Amino acid sequence: MFLAASWCMGRFMWLLPIFTLGWLFVSMTTTYGIAVALNHTFPNFPYISYTGVEVPERGIFTFSIAVTAIMLAANAEMRFLFVKEIFHEKKMNKKWKNTNVAGLVLGLISSFGLLLVGCFQVDVMKPPHYFGAFLCFVIAIVYLWLQTVITWKLRHVAQKPQDGKVWRAIRLFVWIWQILNSAASTILLILFSVSKATYKMQRKLNMGTKWDTLRGVFLLSTTTEWLLAFSIMFFVLTFIPGFKRLKDIKVKVSLDKGEKSGPPPNGEQQEMNDRERLQPEKQEV
Repeated sequence: MFLAASWCMGRFMWLLPIFTLGWLFVSMTTTYGIAVALNHTFPNFPYISYTGVEVPERGIFTFSIAVTAIMLAANAEMRFLFVKEIFHEKKMNKKWKNTNVAGLVLGLISSFGLLLVGCFQVDVMKPPHYFGAFLCFVIAIVYLWLQTVITWKLRHVAQKPQDGKVWRAIRLFVWIWQILNSAASTILLILFSVSKATYKMQRKLNMGTKWDTLRGVFLLSTTTEWLLAFSIMFFVLTFIPGFKRLKDIKVKVSLDKGEKSGPPPNGEQQEMNDRERLQPEKQEV
């Protein structure tokens, strides 16, 4: 991921979050439009997964979600490298460095969950699909809050004397955005989980369907799912100011040139010395 992103974008790595959000928006609206046009789903806010169940939108859904997962993983990796460089420069303690590593792990796990959502359709493979949704949404919320904490720390350690009021204002704006974004995503996750569980429980008790008495709770669960997905994606835009500070993105590769190996192990060296001592010395004629 790092190789592909750095080779393709280089100094324009700050565009990666924009491309990621744009790709997801176009992909989701495309599969939704095709599914509605072919009467494969209803137009009034179905669950996201049900816009990619039938052919041909199924293939588009799987491909687009897989690409989104890879791009999100690349964002998480670049964020990790950016924070790692600053923490190394400022000689931060091990606790903060481990926090940055934990952020990378959470970001990759959440991206993997999104990949599961795209690869396993909800109508025929529910367990891996729902497991992927759990990783994608729940782990992502933890990731958002962790990155918000890291940004709070960066505001204090990454400031330079030459930084003007603009950069200080940008850092403050990004931190506030992340707090509000994380809080909104958390609220949306709770509303989505509660409303969907309520809808499923009431439907099993034959208390109605999504077309009559359960219409309100059903729409609450579907709309909050769509809003939650885009809320998480909007958080990635807060990485843009940091990515703009990336000057060089290099990948170092070392090859084995077939050089002679080092000295033999101690045991072999001792044996060679013993043989040399046992050989008779040559006398000069």
